[in-house]
Amino acid sequence: MTLYPTEQWLEVYKDHLNDSDDLDEAGAGWGVDFDGDMYFVITNVPLSTTTLGDLPDEAMEGLPDQLRDQLADIPLDTANDLIDEDVREQMPEQSRDLLRQVDEDINDGTIYAFIGLYDGGCEEVAVVEDPDERDVGFRLRGTHETWGGLVRGDVEPIPAVMSGDLEVEGDMQKVLQYSGATELLGDIAAEVETTHLF
Repeated sequence: MTLYPTEQWLEVYKDHLNDSDDLDEAGAGWGVDFDGDMYFVITNVPLSTTTLGDLPDEAMEGLPDQLRDQLADIPLDTANDLIDEDVREQMPEQSRDLLRQVDEDINDGTIYAFIGLYDGGCEEVAVVEDPDERDVGFRLRGTHETWGGLVRGDVEPIPAVMSGDLEVEGDMQKVLQYSGATELLGDIAAEVETTHLF
């Protein structure tokens, strides 16, 4: 199981995209002669209302029980300020990396996940601190709840776009022209074995 939303989940998602024969076919031509790169913009990530104790066991695996109890009530939005280096040294690497990602990858409750799509494949993924860091042709913006529903397979991309739950910045005609590929982006996300952090 891969923790979502994390950098590790995004890398596994990339592998799934590139392993998909269906996406090879449905996405053929995407990004050819136009910028097909996109940001998945995940807003309203609930850092202030989620404590370290609320996280799934997989997120804090290997953390000594006594330390887990001491840290349980700390909200994620203040964890990096409150947990000193001595305590961090007692934490397993995965827990320390998760704190790093919370600090670096979530800005004002928002994650910008770069997806470099081209001609039926995914060339690169990254979580960026500054959305101006990359030029993209498309931005798909939605709340953490909407994206979580996509990853669970409960929400489909095109209906979410049509309802406004997912806002598209970019050439909407291209999104509709490649609607099969757009749907596959959601279907493939739901195939990743995922443990949700929130």
